[in-house]
Amino acid sequence: MTRPQNRAFRLLRLVHPCLLGLGMLFMGHASAAAQTVGTPLRIGLSLPLSGNAEALARQFEKGARKALEDLSADKNIEIVIADDGCDEEIANLAAQDLRAAKVSIVTGLLCNAAVRAHADELREDGVPILIAGARSERLLKDAEKEGWHLWRMAPGDDDAAQAAHRIFSQRWRTTPWAIIDDGTVYGRTLGDALRALMEESGQPPQFVDNFRPAQSTQAGLIRRLRQSGVSAAFIAAGPDDVSTIWSNRNEFGGNFEIAGGEALASLNWLDTTGDIEDGLLAVLRSDPRRNEKGRKLALALADAKVEPDEYAFMGYTAVQIALAALRRTPEETRAALDDTVFNTVTGIYAFGPDGGRRGNDYALHVWRGGKFVPVGDAGE
Repeated sequence: MTRPQNRAFRLLRLVHPCLLGLGMLFMGHASAAAQTVGTPLRIGLSLPLSGNAEALARQFEKGARKALEDLSADKNIEIVIADDGCDEEIANLAAQDLRAAKVSIVTGLLCNAAVRAHADELREDGVPILIAGARSERLLKDAEKEGWHLWRMAPGDDDAAQAAHRIFSQRWRTTPWAIIDDGTVYGRTLGDALRALMEESGQPPQFVDNFRPAQSTQAGLIRRLRQSGVSAAFIAAGPDDVSTIWSNRNEFGGNFEIAGGEALASLNWLDTTGDIEDGLLAVLRSDPRRNEKGRKLALALADAKVEPDEYAFMGYTAVQIALAALRRTPEETRAALDDTVFNTVTGIYAFGPDGGRRGNDYALHVWRGGKFVPVGDAGE
């Protein structure tokens, strides 16, 4: 059958035995049903293998392949990969392909549009969908109304703001603080959410401002912050602008603490990283490479010529969970997702009644020696 060029669709049969050592990373096992000889069970991966997110999808795919190689208890499991393009029209075709392949579970799904397409297409068959990347809270809210079968590994849209509130409502309990955003959707959304949460807990900001992003200097903002008298500022902006603000603060003698959000995770990839002085704070998700399992996987990925980045780890974890939940019927697989605590290479995953991940793995980090480290590890 001839397929459009932008619809990647291929079956990858697992042919290698588990690797010694890394197989121990999997704290569960594939179900007994999956170990019987007969019709293969199929895990569907829906990824944007075309379009702007292709590089991330390729890393996810490599991590997923590595998980199958390491963790599957038998060889009678197949993975089906479809290109959703992060586009509603293409995702509809991808969902039809996966349904035709009679997959038992679908994961990947880095974009919200792809989730909706698959949720509608697979609803009648009851196939569970394990969302690895898309974050929209609306997806889970709509699931019950629409009869979708969704579970979400990824944090929700508001998890980062919730974590920032948890951290700074304590750290800045008696501190006059400011909230600043860059006017972008990301900046306004994060800034408004944090501000609302802090106001609800009786800790409103003493100063609120915004700035024009992508400027060579933010001297005017630093001057306004100094005049406001605040002792701390949360900057809801991208890494380039926060780096500029941090450098300007030090250059012009500001003595207020500065913190930012998850966008700062890419700070160490900037050309100016070497110029950033220690002390900048950020609320980031915990890095799995800091635990023993994560370090082992990072080394194994590197040996396999795979960059051990976030999306490779995400792909590995998604398939690790899918393998642990996989059963012979959709009903049994859905029940396993509901009832199982999954001990994975990136942490513990358990799902609440709405399908969202229980808990929140964001923590406060501080810039030390050219990278972010958890505040506790920095001795603060």
